[in-house]
Amino acid sequence: MLTWNVFIEDFNKKRIEVHNVFEHGRFLEDCKRALKKHGNNREQFAKEIRSDLMYYYCSKCEWEIVLTSWPQRKYFEDKKIDVYEQVMLNWQRFIDYVWNNRAELTL
Repeated sequence: MLTWNVFIEDFNKKRIEVHNVFEHGRFLEDCKRALKKHGNNREQFAKEIRSDLMYYYCSKCEWEIVLTSWPQRKYFEDKKIDVYEQVMLNWQRFIDYVWNNRAELTL
């Protein structure tokens, strides 16, 4: 199974946890659909995956965490970051990983 981990907050457990973006059922299904639709066109495949990633993970409070300094300082500004932004930090590596392991999407 494909694995790309990010940090999220588990509200029920009240802690920060690691989450595999491919464990979001619809995102994984959309990756499979994009591969069927675009076949060997990597650029179009990447464009659609990016759009799907944005749809499921961008600017939704359940997928956001707040980064801060430790120890926390008054003069440091906290930064809110969502799953989409975490993936985009390594977008080229992410899409290389998905593309190079696309056989996993056909299973």
